[in-house]
Amino acid sequence: MNIKIQRIIFAILTIMTFIAIFIFSNQNGEKSGSTSRTFTRKIVEILQIDKNLNEIEKEELIANSQYIIRKLAHFTIYAIAGINIYGFINTYNIKKSKKIISTFLIGVIYATSDEIHQMFSGGRTPAIKDVCIDTLGVVFGIGVFIVINKIVKCCQEINKKC
Repeated sequence: MNIKIQRIIFAILTIMTFIAIFIFSNQNGEKSGSTSRTFTRKIVEILQIDKNLNEIEKEELIANSQYIIRKLAHFTIYAIAGINIYGFINTYNIKKSKKIISTFLIGVIYATSDEIHQMFSGGRTPAIKDVCIDTLGVVFGIGVFIVINKIVKCCQEINKKC
């Protein structure tokens, strides 16, 4: 695929991911809690973890699982951001180490600005822990992109030999 087209695609995907993060962070505490509780309830139901539980136990399970689901959501959306940012930066002819560092810094800066943004969303507070989780997500996304990119290149080499 043409490098300019790849650059445009990854730029759009990065912007869309940042907009999604912004929208989630813009929710007030009550709305954010309600969204994550509904999502957690669906996961519990899909996995059928609540099969043998009464209603009180089920609600307790959901309440206890909600924190983990929220943190996994942070990690996952920032992993997606890491993939998209690295994909965009990868379209430029610079050293791999600079690509990784640039992606990392953009991810950390956005995660930090996201937590600051939450100070202005009612009932929300910034947390350094979330910046750390978000950063781990970005690092994971970089790794995923690099591994998938190597697999694709390897497959292309195999196809050239056939």
